[in-house]
Amino acid sequence: MKEFLKRLEQAADLHEVQSLIDGILSTARSGKGNNEEKRLFLRHLLFNQALLLRLETPIAVDHLLSSTTPQEWAELFGDAVEKELPRLAVELVEDLTDLDHRELLRLLPPESPKVLFQLLKKLNSYLEKCVDSVRCLRGMRVAHFMVDIYQTLAADPKAWRRRSPPPCCIDGDKIGKLKEDKKVNELAEAYEIRINQLQRIDLRRNLTAISKTREEAPQMLESNYENVLCIEAPLRIGISSANASDNHLRSKEQGGKTLNVAIDLQREGEKEATPPLKVTARRLAEPKLILRSLSMDFKADFEASNRGDAATMSGLFFAYRRGGDEALRLVKQCLVHSGIIRPGSQDIIKDIAAFTGGGGLELTTSSKVLQGSGLGTSSILSAAILKMLYRLSGDPYAAPETEYPGLYDHSLLLEQSLGLNSGWQDARGASGGPSAIKNFYAPPTNGLPSPERKFLTEVDEAQFTERVVLFDTGISRAATRGLNIVLDAYLSRDRKRYTAIRESLAIHDQMVAALCAGDYSELGKLADFYWQLRCALDPDATNEALQYLFENPQISDLTEGGLITGAGGGGFALLITVEGQRAALCERLNKLRKNAAFAKSSVVSYQLNARGIQLRD
Repeated sequence: MKEFLKRLEQAADLHEVQSLIDGILSTARSGKGNNEEKRLFLRHLLFNQALLLRLETPIAVDHLLSSTTPQEWAELFGDAVEKELPRLAVELVEDLTDLDHRELLRLLPPESPKVLFQLLKKLNSYLEKCVDSVRCLRGMRVAHFMVDIYQTLAADPKAWRRRSPPPCCIDGDKIGKLKEDKKVNELAEAYEIRINQLQRIDLRRNLTAISKTREEAPQMLESNYENVLCIEAPLRIGISSANASDNHLRSKEQGGKTLNVAIDLQREGEKEATPPLKVTARRLAEPKLILRSLSMDFKADFEASNRGDAATMSGLFFAYRRGGDEALRLVKQCLVHSGIIRPGSQDIIKDIAAFTGGGGLELTTSSKVLQGSGLGTSSILSAAILKMLYRLSGDPYAAPETEYPGLYDHSLLLEQSLGLNSGWQDARGASGGPSAIKNFYAPPTNGLPSPERKFLTEVDEAQFTERVVLFDTGISRAATRGLNIVLDAYLSRDRKRYTAIRESLAIHDQMVAALCAGDYSELGKLADFYWQLRCALDPDATNEALQYLFENPQISDLTEGGLITGAGGGGFALLITVEGQRAALCERLNKLRKNAAFAKSSVVSYQLNARGIQLRD
């Protein structure tokens, strides 16, 4: 068996590995091979570098398991699996191995709860030794591991006669209580939730480490007492994020790349393109708080004064933390995040009066896009609100020359505190500079991702607006779900979906090069491929209406390619026109309104915006 093992470790292709598997099985059946050699077989099979590189390990495992019966596998390799699998599980997590953890679990002999408990304990021991800077990140993959372990154990009542779920250092209070009460059937779902919690904990810790502490609550500058201030902000077209490489975990472990464009919009009936997001603020003479949100799909307002009961007013303000008042949650959390309103304050009017020198505050936000547009609306709006509040108090984060990256880091922290899993590109795409078109790269890190921002001044902006058509499908979608799906694909290293992640990252630089060269034919082809990868990652990114949009010959004949910006499922489509065919394409897109699925659709005129989030003169 030794010769087979030596060759297996160095095997360069799948066919050779499969042949060696057959040889090793034959040797084991003849009674040869000790337990140590069998353990090495598991290691060399699962961690063969050639297979990992091509994501072919699952195929090799398929071949192994189809070549033997569960009973024979247990007889020949059961002891080796019991001793080696927990160690291999730790190495898989520690080394960020591109292998689905379920391939390890597939090797477990039938009815082997003992090994699963050993896995749980071994993974916890590993995490306990991790430094804080990596525990949450590795803990996310361990939590993903535990989802499948506890799903298996929950179906085996015999496993719990003399055992209790072992504790783990990433559990949190809820999981700890479930384990204490032995509610094993609820643990898998609890660990799924815990994955996102761990990501937010790590991000929050990273951001807290760079944030400045306030010795005193902020105060409005007296020079702003009589002014009505207005901050305007663009939106961003996401051309590529390497399919969510700006996700916190992926960015920290593998690096992240994004390509986006800041834009103003010109809706039907408007004479010109203008910034689609606005935040206005003014001081009120009377101590009160007035909040308004105006959007295409909703209007909301909140008003409180010292004429009412302070506790009641404060309770109504913080309703957004209990699932209510969703439309105003961004602006409310901005007031808390900036330090103007104390967390859990029992008298928000007292806080507002302290900020305004005895007066009140009126804040109004407006947006001329629907929620779920895929244009980074909530992220950019949160940055704009924060910038307004910082401008009122004279904070450096409000000044154009000092806002980057602190303003955008804090807007990301704010969204995370609300449970919104936005990526770091969303608000950054709206930042101003020499060009509206920006390419970001965030190298791998143990700390907070620090994207390097490159303005693509070589892109002919007039050519861009001529060749790139922006089409509002009128179909809303939820970004958070899409991001969670991609996160799951990354954590699991599921072969099909993880291949799409790898390829998305690989073609990003090609998309940048095509754009800079003005090669829109190539950019269109890459956009098509990117969209196919998106749909492979998340089948719900597409639907019948979107398939019709991209496959309808009346449309596709006039395009080089295209994609849905953001997470998919709806929102805005970015279509690359055949040269000279922009008008014809727009005409055909407008006719789609006759289709019920596109009743709310429209071709949106836009202009590039290099100014970023700025105070209106």
